[in-house]
Amino acid sequence: MPKPAVLRRRWPLIDSLLVAMTLMLAVAGCSDSSGPELPSAREVGVVLNSVDVSLTVFGVDSEQAPLTIGLAPDGSPVSMAVRGSLVAVPLGLVPAVAVVDLTTGIVTRTIALPEGSGATGVAFLDDERVMVANPGLGSVSIVNVVDGTVVTTIDVGVFPQGVIVHQGRAFVFNAELGADFLPTGPGTITVFDIASLAVIETIILSAENPSGAAVGPDGRIYVVNAGRSFGNDGSVSVVDGSIPGEVEWHGGFGDFPGAPAFGPEGDLYVPAFSFGVVIWRPGTGRFVRATDDAIEPEGVPSASGLGFDGAGRLYTLRPDCGGPSAILRLASTFEVEATIAVGICPISVAFTEIPEE
Repeated sequence: MPKPAVLRRRWPLIDSLLVAMTLMLAVAGCSDSSGPELPSAREVGVVLNSVDVSLTVFGVDSEQAPLTIGLAPDGSPVSMAVRGSLVAVPLGLVPAVAVVDLTTGIVTRTIALPEGSGATGVAFLDDERVMVANPGLGSVSIVNVVDGTVVTTIDVGVFPQGVIVHQGRAFVFNAELGADFLPTGPGTITVFDIASLAVIETIILSAENPSGAAVGPDGRIYVVNAGRSFGNDGSVSVVDGSIPGEVEWHGGFGDFPGAPAFGPEGDLYVPAFSFGVVIWRPGTGRFVRATDDAIEPEGVPSASGLGFDGAGRLYTLRPDCGGPSAILRLASTFEVEATIAVGICPISVAFTEIPEE
């Protein structure tokens, strides 16, 4: 049964952020990189704050204060890639990638990309190279984050905005947006062989605006199609990377769902500004928690991102863009059991291990 409207609060500027994310509008901010020392815990959480243009790094199960790392004076970052102690963050409308070393807590390099690239999605190909999506140019850049060079730039589809790497291949999600930033047709995926950087295949999906993905326990790739903002047409495409091709499509994921993650039980968790978090079970193709029964962290039907730590505990991001926000750790009952302060407009979270001091 739907809850009374009076209980369905929204954090400030959620609707504005949703539109801004769709249109890739610029946001700018600054962040003081000074602050507490790096967490000494071996496992850390890394949160990307879009308006702050910063990272918040916190120790899992640590009482030590989180560390804020300023990335750049300007930018509109919406995604990051984490591999060991390295974090690569495309700076959105600022054509560059910021590289952070979590062992020192500083930006080690800011690597320029082609002018007008509009850098968004990113994934590590190996310990030194990342693939960055350039939606403004319809290309991807291969960037060496260790020596700070752009190795090459390769054409893909229209408005690429996400990258995932699996079994020696890179999958680039092309939103196929027009000049008005609305989908012109089904989304596509450009598939690369990582070793040769050759394009293997272009997959045409059954839905619009692919934006995020996660690899399932079955080895398949589960792609979230955001659809059109306020279109209530979110869906999931299941891609077999060995074919490669779309093998299943499932609707019912509401309005503009975000980047997914798999829980320890093998279910797919999908967040959205518009409903909170749904849970979907690949084995049955059915929802455990659908949009009308979504998880609502803090009683709010909205989440800007989510992730799981090494112990399999769920964290969600409070989508507050009007001031400093928080990442919430949820108990098995989905009640909030821990709250950690982060920056303004948190949009992505990842967990990694860094060497202990």
